[in-house]
Parts: sequence; C-alpha cells; structure tokens
Amino acid sequence: MIEFVALIGLEAHAGAYAIMRDAARAEGWQITEMEPCGWIAVRNAGVQRVALESGQAFIVGDTVQMRRLGEERFENEEALCRMLACEGWGRYVVLFLGNDGALSGVFRDPSGAVDCARAQSGRCWIVASQTPDWLVDATNDHPPICWTTVAQVLRDPVLLSSADMLSSWRTVTPGVLHLTGGATRIIWSPSLAARRGRPANEAGLRAVVDATVRDMTRARTSILTEVSGGLDSAIMATALKASGFGGEVIWLNTSGPFAESDERRYARAVVEAMDESLTEVLRTSEDMAAGLAFDHPRTLRPSLNRMDATYDALQAELCDRHDVDAVLTGKGGDVAFFQTATSAILSDQIRDQGPGALFSRTAPVLARRLRRSAWRVLKAGWAGSTSAERPAPPSNLLLSGEVENAPRAVHPWLADLTGLGPGKRQQILGFASNLGLHSPSQRTRRVDLLHPALSQPVMEAVLATPTYQLTRGGHDRLLARNAFADRLPTILLQRRSKAELSGYYGRVLAANLNQLRPHLLEGRLAGQGLINRDQVEAALRVEHLIWQGGYGELMVLALVESWLQAWKR
Repeated sequence: MIEFVALIGLEAHAGAYAIMRDAARAEGWQITEMEPCGWIAVRNAGVQRVALESGQAFIVGDTVQMRRLGEERFENEEALCRMLACEGWGRYVVLFLGNDGALSGVFRDPSGAVDCARAQSGRCWIVASQTPDWLVDATNDHPPICWTTVAQVLRDPVLLSSADMLSSWRTVTPGVLHLTGGATRIIWSPSLAARRGRPANEAGLRAVVDATVRDMTRARTSILTEVSGGLDSAIMATALKASGFGGEVIWLNTSGPFAESDERRYARAVVEAMDESLTEVLRTSEDMAAGLAFDHPRTLRPSLNRMDATYDALQAELCDRHDVDAVLTGKGGDVAFFQTATSAILSDQIRDQGPGALFSRTAPVLARRLRRSAWRVLKAGWAGSTSAERPAPPSNLLLSGEVENAPRAVHPWLADLTGLGPGKRQQILGFASNLGLHSPSQRTRRVDLLHPALSQPVMEAVLATPTYQLTRGGHDRLLARNAFADRLPTILLQRRSKAELSGYYGRVLAANLNQLRPHLLEGRLAGQGLINRDQVEAALRVEHLIWQGGYGELMVLALVESWLQAWKR
C-alpha cells in the first residue's frame, strides 16, 4: 500500500519534526528532501519531481502517462493536474510548492486509491495518507475527535471516506485540487465523467479493463488473484491471464463452512477455463470467533478493510508465505458493471429516450428480477424519471434520536448530480461507498490491493455508459458479461445469483457477542449519547440476529468504536 507523510515549512528540519524524520527512517520509510524547507517519508512508493513556472510539484505514487513528465515545465498547479487526470491515470497524490518553498496545493488522483488529508502543525503543513505512530508520538499531538462528524458518519457510512473525524485534519477529495488559500478546483468527478464521456460498447469495455489490469500488474512479480466464484473477480482474473503476465500467480478462493458462502464450483470452472489450478481455503466455524477485530490502529478514519478480520489475516499470511507483492480483486465490479436490479434503470432510459422506453423490454426484465409486477416497475420508472432526489441512507434504529434527526452531510461526489438520472446517481453513490476499499489493513501493510473496477479508466468508461446499456435493458451486468463471454465458463455466464454473505456476518457477530456488548454498550459512542443503548442491547441478542438481522449496522458501530478507542491511547 502506498503510504506517505510530508512535512513542509520553515521548521520542517528542526526540533520535533527532525526527530519525526529520524523515527520514520528508522522504521524503514524512505526520505525525499523537498528543498528548501520540507521532506517526504514514503513506503511502497516512488517520488517524482516536476517543474512548474511558479514552483515545483512532487508526485507520490504510480502514474500511467501518455508523455514523460520530466520533459516540460507546467504553467501552474491546475495545468499539471489536468494533464495527469486527462492524459493518464494512476494511484498518486501531488504536492505543490511555490517558489518560496511553501505548500501551495494538494491534488489526489481521481480514483482515491491513496488516502490524503492535510493539517497545520505550528508553522508547518503535514500532508499524509495515514497517521503512523511515529508521526503522532513525535509531536505528542493527539487530535481531538469531531463528534458531530462521527454522528454524521454513523447516519451515513458513505461519508467514511470523506469525513474529517479528526478535527485538525482536512480530507483531500479525489479529483480535486485543494489550494492552501482555501480555494478548490474540481479537475475530475464522477458526475463530470458521466456527463462528458463517451459510452462504451462491449469491445470498448473489454479493451479498457484489459489495459487497466495490464498496466496495474506490469511491474509486479507475484500476484494473489481473488477468484470468488462471481462474475467480477472472474473478469479481472481472466484479464490478468490474457495480459500474458509472466510472474507467479496464486488463484485463490476462500469459502465458509455454510452453503450460502461456498462458491467453489464456479471458481473451479473459471480457473479450469484458464488451464490453471485453484488454491482453495476453507474457513471453519472456529474462524468466526476471530472474524471481528476489536483493535484498530490510529488512522485518519475507520478502515472498511478491517471489517472481516479473518479474511484479512488469511490473505496477509498467504502473501507473506508466497512473497506476493499485490492482490488483484474484482471489488467494485457490481457497481461499475451495474449488478443492482432497480426501476432506476428504466427511469434513466425514459429520461434519454422519452415515453417510448415504457414499451421496451426493460420493464418486464426488471419485473422478473425484482419479483414484482411490470405495472409496478413502469410506475416507479416513470416517477423516477422526473425526480431529482439525492440518494439518502435508510433510517437506523440503533442511533439516538439526535443523530437520526440531525442535518445530514453530503459526500463531495454526491454534491452535484444535476442532469443525471436516478440509476446513474445510484452508481456514483456506489463508487463513493467503495472508496473505503482502499483503506489500510493487515494485507495492505504487506502488499498493494489492486481494484481495477475502481480505477479511473474503468470508472470513466462505465460512468459515461447509461445504466440501461450496461444492463442491456435491465439484465445483471449484461454488457460486461457479453464483453468477456469467450473467456468465461458457461456455468458462470448463465448464473444470475450472488453469494449470500449476510448469514456469515450474522454468525461472526453471534460468535463475538460477549465482547461486542461491553464494546458498544460501555464504549465512547454510548458515552457521547450517539447510540440508542436500549436498541443496541436488544440487537445484541442471538434471537434478534436470527430474526431481525441488522448485521451491517452493528459492524459499522463496532468498527467506529474500535477506531475511537485507538485514538484514546
């Protein structure tokens, strides 16, 4: 995982900041000087300097560019950002320094693959992807929790990737140039990509996915590739095979002890079609007791990648054992290729094609998938075609009334959805939710997690393609299914179901109830009055888990509580 901490200011080489730099170097971080008054500590990343007419820029991370960055001088910060976002892509953050050496701006790549926030410390700026212990301990600076923001995140977990839960830190939005004077320049956003891009056909989508997987894995020597048994991971796995990757590949499938989480027959078919062998790992009932992590490092925000602790630890151990340097996943494919069955698909079609769309095959197809009458789908599709409502989170009975009724914050990617239909709005909401898949975990301490479906090129291709074209009239990811049909086994192409993991997570919670009860009922969230203690106590009973569910809400509460406890240290 790409990690960095940058110190910029007149005092960057003095006092506690010098101690901080030495501590970073002692822990294996590479130090790059930013003359005249700054330095960057990086791990698993390179640093490239680019000249500007008004100063210089330092690119931290990986870029895939159409032209060599060192061969020209850019006019200003915005010119470089637009070149990076419009003529290439990658996983990176750009730090801009003026001619006087002071920080002038920060830009984060559109995919958001590298987290980034900035804070002022004395006369210095700190810009970082994470808050390692050597950063916090060197200054003895434990930033206060912003409880209002914590409440907003509990109300709408999509905000996890954008909310400033540490009050002294400010998140840099992916695709946005943040200038130190307070101004911002939107270089890229999902809504801009949806409005300005060109729709992808089957050949175009295949070409984009293949090129992205090839470029993401080009410099790797050994890759662990998830083959879950689903369509999305199969597409990425077969794209890796088609790329001619010459290193070692572990084709991995993990399954649980229950039928609903066992997709081995589909995964075996995918790997057999590639003439490869599948590594199968069966998680036992005993693993469930370790499936929920109550510890959490001090990070900028709670990490969604720590939600399934058993899976995280399992992959981390495999990566260590086989000296793997990256994990390739199909995560985000359900959003990118549009798996959801919703009348919003028909709404989008009506907006673009007019009332004639009501007589297409979309409504009957959606009616079958949703198990409701075609008339009901038609009615909902028509109503949605004239609606401009922003997607809103459902109510959460586990939260206190004050949290439920408080004004809601909006994720930056959802702030401007003007002119987009409800289906495309749902897709952008999904991409905003999936920003959390770039968060730190045991795996990311060892390797890079590669999510091609969440890369800038793939996002641009699918955002510019109407939902009714992605689904070919309401079907499950049919454009992608057709684009890769010749690589995939028939059993997978004909499959329309998806693994049901809610039962697994319910069993994980049930196995951890003795720890969960004090963790939540006596924790910091309860102390701040942000949860409805009676409702949470009722939800933490086995019978409630069996009959009522609510696993996701409980796991989010547990995750946020663990993060809060970490910052209490």
